[in-house]
Amino acid sequence: MVKSAALQELPALSEQEAPEASTSGEQLKPLVRGTLPQEIVSNVADLIMKRVWRPGDRIPPEKELAARFAVGRSTIREAIKSLVIMGVIEARPGDGSYIREATSELLSGAFQWGSLLTEQNLGDLVDVRLLIEVECAGRAATGDPAIAAKLRQIVDRMSEERNRPKLLMSLDNEFHIAIAAATRNPLYLSLSTTIQRLVAVWYSHTFQIERTKAATLKEHLAIVKAIEARDENAARETMRQHLQRAAERLHKAVRSLKR
Repeated sequence: MVKSAALQELPALSEQEAPEASTSGEQLKPLVRGTLPQEIVSNVADLIMKRVWRPGDRIPPEKELAARFAVGRSTIREAIKSLVIMGVIEARPGDGSYIREATSELLSGAFQWGSLLTEQNLGDLVDVRLLIEVECAGRAATGDPAIAAKLRQIVDRMSEERNRPKLLMSLDNEFHIAIAAATRNPLYLSLSTTIQRLVAVWYSHTFQIERTKAATLKEHLAIVKAIEARDENAARETMRQHLQRAAERLHKAVRSLKR
């Protein structure tokens, strides 16, 4: 397969060779906070937004990226995994990782790729979540009664899997998407699905903390009870409180990572 011009300008690294300068390679610089995969995600997003890397391009191999960013290969793997979760990169076993087309119908590539994983933009994400997810919770409370049982099953599984952070994060995403689906509005569902991709990257840091898991379970259960009671106002308020408290926990987690 022929690589794009941008990627052809990134020379392959041998065991003895140091990285050489190139158009896109010059923009892959050692990180100040090299232990943070978020910084790599932001750098990759910047290359995509500048069209240095375009949809269909194969990104450099893990070893080369680790050398250029001056980080360990495990850090690169975590960053690539985050980009795969967000739908920015497609990993093809035995072939490499490729930049995907922006597929969200409602949120621009700038939001998906350019506004990710910086503490300054966390407030923007929370604002969007409040606008979308609080409304979804209210509508779910007055919609199909069957949603309450489904949500309770998800919370029960979250409690059972609380010692498996990755699965717990996945169930958390499923919970919020199920509420959006209960509105029977495909636009809410599409928005919520995109938002949960960002949440899966951001909030995964907090699910390593025991008190965060306990608080999350308690808050999710409160939302379920409000929806079970078909109390629209309570559903909105419990969702609002959950999103705001989760954001506060994430702020603390991000600050602790930077120390």
